[in-house]
Amino acid sequence: MVDPGRLAGVYNLVVADAYDLFDHQVPVETFAPMLEDGEVPDEVCVVGLGDAYEADDVGELRRLMDEAADGLESRSPLPTIQFAVDGSFQRLSRDFELQTDDNLYRLSRVFGPQIKRRNVDWLTAPF
Repeated sequence: MVDPGRLAGVYNLVVADAYDLFDHQVPVETFAPMLEDGEVPDEVCVVGLGDAYEADDVGELRRLMDEAADGLESRSPLPTIQFAVDGSFQRLSRDFELQTDDNLYRLSRVFGPQIKRRNVDWLTAPF
């Protein structure tokens, strides 16, 4: 059985204080070059997604994630990638938003439209 928030082969979006996070934690600005260079570890926790939205860096992150998708999907074993966020997830029609303080950020801008709710504090999205 897979531990919640640690499903391999997809992006795991988790509320930081609700799950056990991987020890190997990197900020979004460090994760982006990992994607670009094809050097994503087998287990990694990415932090600072809200900061990337505030800096309007999510378009570049999305592009890098799209370009890296085939490589991530073909690895064996599949990597387990967590995005740990401070805040909560809100449903918006067919989309989800990350709520941090007074801000709402549409998650499909980074993870695409295929976001699936696993429970209130855990979402997944395909590579």
